[in-house]
Amino acid sequence: MKKRSFVPLMTVTLTLIILNIPSFLTPAAGSDELKRDILEDLISTDKPDLFNEYGELYLAKEKTQAVIQGMEGWEVTTSTKQWVDILLGVIDDFERMMDLSKSSLSSDHVEAIEIADRINSTIDTLNQFDTAKENGIPMLAEPALKRFYRGEGEFFENLSRNEKETRVKIEDEKISSISYKKGGIYTISDASRMEFESRKDEWIYTRDMARASGYINASRLHLDNARNPSSGFFGLALMEIIKAKDSFEEATSIYEKHKDRELHNVAEIEADIKAVYLKLMLETLKVVAIYLLILSFFTFIIWRDFNRWGDDLDDATLGEELIG
Repeated sequence: MKKRSFVPLMTVTLTLIILNIPSFLTPAAGSDELKRDILEDLISTDKPDLFNEYGELYLAKEKTQAVIQGMEGWEVTTSTKQWVDILLGVIDDFERMMDLSKSSLSSDHVEAIEIADRINSTIDTLNQFDTAKENGIPMLAEPALKRFYRGEGEFFENLSRNEKETRVKIEDEKISSISYKKGGIYTISDASRMEFESRKDEWIYTRDMARASGYINASRLHLDNARNPSSGFFGLALMEIIKAKDSFEEATSIYEKHKDRELHNVAEIEADIKAVYLKLMLETLKVVAIYLLILSFFTFIIWRDFNRWGDDLDDATLGEELIG
């Protein structure tokens, strides 16, 4: 039997060092096994709903698969797997983002936008890998992301149109504006329009809340004056509690206009006003009742004296007639 001849591993290693061949060009830098693993991951990534909604992601996956298939085994390195895994992570995030964007809850859409922002950063990372960038893989995902942002801009715009609570409405308008802006040049005008709407509504809201706060402070002051009147003048406390009631109603009308949650925080003032108002009304009724009683007493005396005087006058008249 003929003996096999072989070159010791140390000899090969020394030869590579002497020739100064870069390690990533040597067979040790990659393998057919790693290539097969990456292709299996790509082929097993099957998301019909997502790919129907965002066809660009399907193209990115297919393009990546074609790139890997065209590479020699030794060219497929851990770096290759790294950027492919990043792409597959983007696809998974897109799926989660798409599911959230179909919800009717604004909180789910906010979470979806947060995922989109993370995807945007990940795409920037993907651009740092030469093979991915040269083959336009990140570029395929970008329009899908921009289209998502435009959809969210429209969602929050519609949400703001139907929102009754001004504070939430302003927040929806801001999110809409930002989303439109991230959606690219096609929705820049929409972004500007929604930014104007949010600033206008915020200015009106801030102004009205300042007025409402002033009315609440006035209401508290009048309430305190009603509890502790500065003089003993009858009716002063009642006048103060009426002013407190009027000021509170002015503030309430502003809070109701904006459907503002602050209305719940000042509810105790209304209860205090009602309690003091009822107490003062009862005291006033007592005073009026006493006054009427005294007036009735004097009226009775006057009426009695008047009747007595009438009787005396009748007697005098009758006496004169008898004498005559």
